[in-house]
Amino acid sequence: MPKKSAAYEKLQRAGDVFMKADEVRADDIVIPIMGQTGAGKSTFVNNALRKPVASTSDKFQSCTQNLAHYIMEVPEDWASLYNIEAHRRLVLVDTPGFDDTSASDSEILRRIAVWLAASYGMDMKVAGVIYVHPIYPNRMTRNDCSNVKVFRKLCGDEGLSKVILATTRWDICPENVGRKREEELVETFWTNLLNGSPTQERARMMRLHNTDDSARAIVTTVLERLEQSQIDGVILALQHQLVKRKKKLQQTDVAIELRQKLVELLRESGTSSSARRERLRSLGRQIEELRIPLGVRIKAMLGLG
Repeated sequence: MPKKSAAYEKLQRAGDVFMKADEVRADDIVIPIMGQTGAGKSTFVNNALRKPVASTSDKFQSCTQNLAHYIMEVPEDWASLYNIEAHRRLVLVDTPGFDDTSASDSEILRRIAVWLAASYGMDMKVAGVIYVHPIYPNRMTRNDCSNVKVFRKLCGDEGLSKVILATTRWDICPENVGRKREEELVETFWTNLLNGSPTQERARMMRLHNTDDSARAIVTTVLERLEQSQIDGVILALQHQLVKRKKKLQQTDVAIELRQKLVELLRESGTSSSARRERLRSLGRQIEELRIPLGVRIKAMLGLG
């Protein structure tokens, strides 16, 4: 019997995308694909499935404005190699990135939360998370670093053991530049994702080329790590806090981190043009949406929530 999630039900809005009860199998192998807008998430899905199911574009505007999930049966050779029961399914979840051109960061988080809470509420666990990041041409920005912090809070420390950090755009990146940027990611920007205690498995970094074989190699790495862990998936921090602990979205670690990012953006923004003023208003609205309600804060102070 599916578990009910009051938090998920209150978050849901008309038009939200999530797996319905009649679509779900409890043994589905769920792999969310996350990362910034334009990083190559939808291209990865198409290559992994070997068919063009997800829309892609070279334009500035994002193609993935809503979440979408794509289902395929685990190939027989993969099932045999990674000790997976016959006829289990892979569910690849293509998510919109933060800093999207068509939706606010707070709205993107809400949509992701709805999908993850609904799936966990129906006993589905996450096998792995793929975080897609372009190695070239742009360098890591402060905003990229903030998004990595948000991603880490969404997963939690336990969830990081199932993360693959996949770097893209290798087809246009000079090899020597790419190697130096990989070193920077390992030593500076992603060190908290990749490095942990000797007994604690952390995220793994891989190159993702624009080919079917490369995308599938990353999926099979997720399956290999799932087999080695001897547990059937992981509960992400966001899922645990919404479903198990019954927190409001604003109370979750990821929402608090995202709100901090937005506050910093607001402090750094000027007001010299109408476009910037509208940007300030948008940031202010998002910050307010992520504020923990006063009543909830009072209950927490009194130890009642």
